[in-house]
Amino acid sequence: MRQVVLVLGLLLAVLGCRAVEVKRPRGVSLSNRSFYEENKPFTCLDGSRTIPYDRVNDDYCDCADGTDEPGTAACSNGKFHCTNPGYKPMYIPSSRVNDGICDCCDTTDEYNSGAHCQNTCREMGRKEREELEKKAEMAREGMLLKQKFIEEARKGREEKQVRLQELAEKRQSVQTQVDALRAEKEAAEQPEKEAKDAHKKAWEERREAETAAMEKKRSQEVFTQLDQDGDGKLSASELLDHSELDSDGDGSLSDKEAQDLLGGSSTVDVSSFQESVWPQIKEKFKLESDTPPAPPIEEGTESHPEIPPEEDEEDDVEEGDEEDDDDDSDDYPPPSKSQVEDQEMPPYDETTQALIDAAEAARNQYEEAEKSLREIDDTMR
Repeated sequence: MRQVVLVLGLLLAVLGCRAVEVKRPRGVSLSNRSFYEENKPFTCLDGSRTIPYDRVNDDYCDCADGTDEPGTAACSNGKFHCTNPGYKPMYIPSSRVNDGICDCCDTTDEYNSGAHCQNTCREMGRKEREELEKKAEMAREGMLLKQKFIEEARKGREEKQVRLQELAEKRQSVQTQVDALRAEKEAAEQPEKEAKDAHKKAWEERREAETAAMEKKRSQEVFTQLDQDGDGKLSASELLDHSELDSDGDGSLSDKEAQDLLGGSSTVDVSSFQESVWPQIKEKFKLESDTPPAPPIEEGTESHPEIPPEEDEEDDVEEGDEEDDDDDSDDYPPPSKSQVEDQEMPPYDETTQALIDAAEAARNQYEEAEKSLREIDDTMR
């Protein structure tokens, strides 16, 4: 009987100790520990109510903010503070206290669940410190690299500022040179232009004179051909054979049309013809010499062509030679109007060419200087 009493006493002592342990304010942070004074009434941290101290951690939620049960899972919105010495403190929901799972590395959240937890705070703290040291080293290296880049950028900027100043001074010098060469170019181009214009004008006047002379000669030939009786006068009847001069489009030249071409006069002399008649008919009129001769018709048949004797061939050759000699003695016909108009302008004389060369040299020098100025501007930009 005595042994039973001793066992019961020991059991009550153990249960009493565990009850007292439950009453202790577990899960309280250092900053809030002053609110949990043993044997004194506890006021909820939100100030909503005050309760006796023995109702703290009694597994019943009295405070709306759950602060009376920091060490139990009684309050759904309660928070349990893990001190975690050697590692960083943390809060976990009170619902995870004594749930059989170790959430705090110092095992304080499972003080009454019977779970076998190991304190891993020191190891976790060591790993975190190593990780933090690695990050700090990377940060230091990054800062050094940043400082290096900043210093290089500063030096580069200073070098470019010096280079920019040098280019600005060089540009001013080149700009002065460009302005001077532009003035020289313009001074050289003025006499060049005058000489080239004079050369072109003289050539155009000469070409116009040649064209006028050729036109006059052709009109003289036409007048001679139309003056059939050779009396130096052209009459309307002498025009009737030239149907190409028809004006009403009926294919023939009437007496009235011929009279109209002569300006109402019965006859015209060569000067009147050249002045008034020739301008009207020169686009339509065809000289006999303008019509190409018909090709000669060979006698005989293809199967039995006539073969002249050898003596005749020799005679023909000799006669042909004589005709060629006669043709060579004649003057070459003057160029046609289109040939005169298509003639290229002759080369410049020595004086004009010298002015052109001088202007070209001045232009080249100016363009080289202007190119250098553009390159400096590009580099400065």
